[in-house]
Formats: sequence, structure tokens, C-alpha cells
Amino acid sequence: MQYVKCGAEKFEFEIKPIGRVCKRCQREVPIVSLSTQNLKLCKACFNVIQEKRVYEAVKKFRMFGKNDKIGIFLSGGKDSASLAAILKSLFPEYHFQGIYLNLGIGYYSDFAEETVKELCKKIGLPLYVYNLKKEEGFSIDEFVFTNFRDKICSVCGIIKRYLFSKIAKNLGLTVIATGHHLDDLLSTYLNLFFGGDFISIKRLSPVNPPLYPGQAKKVKPLCQIPEREIFYYAVLNELPLEGCACPHGETTPAKKIKRLIEELSKENKTFKYQVMSVFLHKFLPILKEELKDEAEFRPCMKCGEPTASPNEICGHCRRLELLQRVKERNLELTFEEWMKLLKSNGENSWMVFDVREKEDFLNGAFPEAVWISKEILDSERELIKTFKPYRKKKLLFYCYSGRLSYLFTLKLRKLGFEAYNLKNPEELLKNIEASKEVV
Repeated sequence: MQYVKCGAEKFEFEIKPIGRVCKRCQREVPIVSLSTQNLKLCKACFNVIQEKRVYEAVKKFRMFGKNDKIGIFLSGGKDSASLAAILKSLFPEYHFQGIYLNLGIGYYSDFAEETVKELCKKIGLPLYVYNLKKEEGFSIDEFVFTNFRDKICSVCGIIKRYLFSKIAKNLGLTVIATGHHLDDLLSTYLNLFFGGDFISIKRLSPVNPPLYPGQAKKVKPLCQIPEREIFYYAVLNELPLEGCACPHGETTPAKKIKRLIEELSKENKTFKYQVMSVFLHKFLPILKEELKDEAEFRPCMKCGEPTASPNEICGHCRRLELLQRVKERNLELTFEEWMKLLKSNGENSWMVFDVREKEDFLNGAFPEAVWISKEILDSERELIKTFKPYRKKKLLFYCYSGRLSYLFTLKLRKLGFEAYNLKNPEELLKNIEASKEVV
């Protein structure tokens, strides 16, 4: 199986024998390797070790107990899926609530939601879905119209943290569990360290106590498991996973550091655990003793949620206020809508791009359409070079289902182009001959 995550990181795993006998049980055929200990294990033994790691983390850091109401935030990805499955298996009598935030990311959020529903049905986890567009009136995609267009991930993080606390309060949750794993924690620690942000390091640990009264405790039960082994767990246990990466996946500084950590781990299998131990047992205690957190929380003047911002307006509301200044936030056009704009703007003001397979383009395409290879999406420099001649024009993209052409639209919007995706392109593909006559 191949799994592509945000930022285009790829994981691959083929289930097949990798030795004669499992090193743990000495009975079954091994099919997976425990990279940190160089052990070849069968599925059952691999599961036991990973579940034991989670159990030990929960008990060691006192993450939650029987009387807690624990929310598990699900994304459709491997990490949160594995977290939910393991927690349900380890603590069947505890009160767990699955939560999915549908952020309105085109051709992604709805697919991920269906995957989450399938997962919750499989493991018997109750699910609460919060639809950002329906509840708040905007989607994450719309921030491509603001000066945050090339920093969508940072905006998304602020929106999610705001909603985590809001939803936890509304559902009466005492604990929020997220799928952050060993690699996530370690790369964030190092990124903050290199940036000199010691206050944020102080606040970051496998368990984050409430920063203000009424806030749920935040826990990371996967904190002792490397990312690749979580992927193996998800595949071995046939957990439903969304089949594509978020179109806003960005190569952030933390992700670059994660790649460096992976390289260093090739020479030293226990490197990740060694560095994590230094942060948790040596550096963090010093920070907690020496640094005082001066943050004072007050109700946000806009939404009432607590904020430490000096102007008493939380990050969520500041960004929403910025978004609301943009009146036209349309990324997609139906064929009819485009034809009306074409007539009013004039044909010379538009360029149409076909991003289907070239063979299909040659067999029949919209008049005046230009074929573009999807390969140029991998290079921002190539994107700019290709579309620079059309900087002053409006760009319309279409493909088979709208998914690939929507990705072109988002990428180019972030680069400052006025790009649109053709909604329901099936109509266009069925009526190419008719559309020729109209134009």
C-alpha cells in the first residue's frame, strides 16, 4: 500500500513474509519490522508492542481515567485512525467520542469525512461531525483570497485549535486526544528550539494541562511511537484511510526538520528516543522552573472564547475578520456561469486549460483549450514559468471530476493568479461539440 500525506510525504508497505519466524512469539511468520529495535514481527506481536506503548504513555503521563469524557479528533489519516482503534481496544469501558472537523477543503474534506464514518462504524466509536462552512459560514479554502494565501496551514492550525476548545466545551469533554506521534513532537520541539521560542516548548508535552478554566486537557497517546510504525499498524489492521493528501499540504520548517531527523535515525536507530528524552526529562523541567508564563486570558471581544491577545481579539476572529473583507470568494464556476462571464468579459480575457491525460485531450477538448501536464504541480518554479504569460488573464481549468483541476486552481490562487475550477466538468465533456457552436 502507498500512503501520501500532506506535504507530499510518501509511505509504502507491502505485506509479505520477511523472515522465517517472529522474533517475539517464535511461532508465526514475520511480516513487519520494528525499525527502532530491528525486530521482525508477526501482525499480532507488532500490535501488542504498539498497544503497550500507548498504554504505558497513558498511565505514565496520567492522560485520562475512567471518569473522563475523551474526545478523539479524527482526520481520516493514519495517525488518528490508529489512535482511535488502539484506545478503543485498550480501554473498552472508557467514554470516547470521535470528532471530525469538515473544514470545507474542496475535493478532500467530504472524502475524508466518509472515511472517518467508515472507521467509526468499524471500531464502534460514536461520531460528531462539525461542518465549518455550515456552522461558521466559511471554509479553509477561502483564505487563498487573503494575504495568508501561502500560509494556509498556519491559518488552519489556528482555526482547528479554536474549534477543539469550543467543541470540547459544547460536548462536555474533559480530555482531547490527538494523533500526534513521536516524529511530530520531536520535529516541533526542534523547530521551536531553533527559533528560540522557549515559552512554546514549555507548553508542549505529551499532556498539556488546561491554560484557562473550563478548557479540556490535551493529550498525545501516540507520543512514543514513530510515524512509520503507526502507518504499518493502520495497514495491518485494515483501518479505513483517506486516499489523498490535503491540497494545502505545505513544506513547513517542522517538516524539513522531520526529514533531517529521519536521516539521522538511519545511523542511530534510537536517535528519536534519545532526543525526546533530553527534552522531556532535562530541558523541559529547566524551562518550567526558570520561565514564567505571563499569559493572561480574557474573553475574546468577538466570540467570547478565552484569548491571551493584547487587543482581546483571538487569532480565529482576527483571521475571520480579514476574510470577511473579501466579498467575492468563488473558486469554482459551473459551465453556465462561465459562459455568462465569457460573454460579459470577452473571450480574450480568458484562457482555458485541460489537465486530463493528453490522449483524451487530443481526442476531443474544449475549443481554444490548452493542454497542461499535471507534473508541473510538483514545481512552483515551473508553475510560475508556465503561467506567467497569462498573468493578466482569467484562467479556467477542467479535468474528469474536478479534483485535479481544483488543485491547479488553488496552487495558482496562492501565486496571485485569478484562477477558477470548472464545477461538474462532466457536463462540458458531454457537450464539447455544442459548446463549440456557442463560443
